[in-house]
Amino acid sequence: MRLKIATTAFLVFGLLLVLGWPWLVGPRPPEGSPKQELAAYVTRLVFYLGGTLVVFFVTAVLAVLVLRRVREEFRQEAMRNLEELLEGVRRDHAKKEP
Repeated sequence: MRLKIATTAFLVFGLLLVLGWPWLVGPRPPEGSPKQELAAYVTRLVFYLGGTLVVFFVTAVLAVLVLRRVREEFRQEAMRNLEELLEGVRRDHAKKEP
């Protein structure tokens, strides 16, 4: 359950990062701005994009882990269902024999 919550939290956080782009990064400096101002903007942009990519990568890894766990649960449930079916068939055949 915690894995699903973490996956959802990272996904929501990533979407908020994407939607908050204009406010978090800020506007691009106008043409003819000092190089320091442009360098500060580029640094902010690179860290922002890198952080956003890391958040979505972690989200993808967590989603894969959730899928693996769910697949294993389905496999176990299928085995239990098969065992119950076979046991039911054995009981039915045992009742028919004199």
